[in-house]
Amino acid sequence: MKVAVMKGFGGPEVFEIETRPDLIPSNDQVLIEVKAAGINRPDVFQRKGNYPAPSGTAPDIPGLEVAGVIISIGPDVKNYKIGDEVMALLPGEGYATQALVSEKICLHKPKNISFEEAAALPETIYTVWDNIFERGQLKAGEHVLIHGGTGGIGTVSIQLAKLFGAVVYTTVGSQGESESSRGVRC
Repeated sequence: MKVAVMKGFGGPEVFEIETRPDLIPSNDQVLIEVKAAGINRPDVFQRKGNYPAPSGTAPDIPGLEVAGVIISIGPDVKNYKIGDEVMALLPGEGYATQALVSEKICLHKPKNISFEEAAALPETIYTVWDNIFERGQLKAGEHVLIHGGTGGIGTVSIQLAKLFGAVVYTTVGSQGESESSRGVRC
């Protein structure tokens, strides 16, 4: 497989492409042929030397989000099959042509979005789901205030809360942000 390896810290010019051994899934793992990788804040911080690589991952390959097609599965995989289009949140190493993850952290890619769009979603979706629905236990009919309603986390929070039947209120940080969501009920 090909990987984008950091040869030091700095700007995007620190990356070089290398060949590494192909990955092999075991247990509940799926092997994804990566079609697109998300670039998020921790990836940029890692590239600049301001964020350590997550434990257990190659320190020279960032990448927390990918989207692609499953090309192999471990013997214990139950919810996915070869050929499924997925997106996943990784502990690292997403800047590669292959990614190996537990099926538990995969999501089926919606057919109506591109691989590039799908690769930008996993970290945000998992963050919103964990904070609002798992920890906050938001239920239909309840009211929720979303701060930062025009940011990535904020817009997904609003959409998911509305989808699950909550009454949503939101704030934004400045006059330059969306007029339609400043301190109003959604």
